Amino acid sequence: MTQAREGVLALAASMFGEGNLEAIMSALDEFGIESHEPEVDRVKLAILQLSEGDPEKLRHWVKAAKLDYRDVLAARELGPLAPEEGAKWQSKAQDLLDKWGKK
Repeated sequence: MTQAREGVLALAASMFGEGNLEAIMSALDEFGIESHEPEVDRVKLAILQLSEGDPEKLRHWVKAAKLDYRDVLAARELGPLAPEEGAKWQSKAQDLLDKWGKK
């Protein structure tokens, strides 16, 4: 077992408890199966940190990582957006989608 994997296990156990470790690791191990899912242990650590000890949040972030692991790493590094900032980015994204749809 690698040192990074041991770190994932230790953090998972401290956040969710030894009794829940098998279920939590099973959910976490959904990430890293596909060849396009790199930096497995780093992403799993980020998922654990973002989950804040909540199994539902953990599953959310695993799903997000499977779509694009960089979103998880960015969320971990940057933290959550303020509601106003999120609305601004959503508006910009919608503007781009509207433009692309009018080709």
